[in-house]
Amino acid sequence: MLLTLSYAPGQVATVFLETLDEYGQRADGYTIPVVTKIVYPDFSLAAGYPTNMTQLDVGLYYYQFVLPIGAISVGSYLVDISYTNPSTFYTNTELYQIIVTAPYGNYGITSVG
Repeated sequence: MLLTLSYAPGQVATVFLETLDEYGQRADGYTIPVVTKIVYPDFSLAAGYPTNMTQLDVGLYYYQFVLPIGAISVGSYLVDISYTNPSTFYTNTELYQIIVTAPYGNYGITSVG
């Protein structure tokens, strides 16, 4: 399933992951979920990945990162998360699409001089 989040340039983006057991209750897998990659709007990969998510509670994790600023930051980002399913012990993935739009409309480019 692809989850979509909306932000503006320069904001701190937060993605959450909930892992459930076979009874639908929050449960931890045997490993911490990992943000495997972040893909920028120009399809380049962000540096520093994979990296672990932070545990907030049993079966509840989050990851935060600062979105770039400026006209080149506008567009669609993809966050790919990998985790161990607590009931099957298979590796699952979760995808998040982060849509970054310019506040109050489009960015413009002007020259001074």
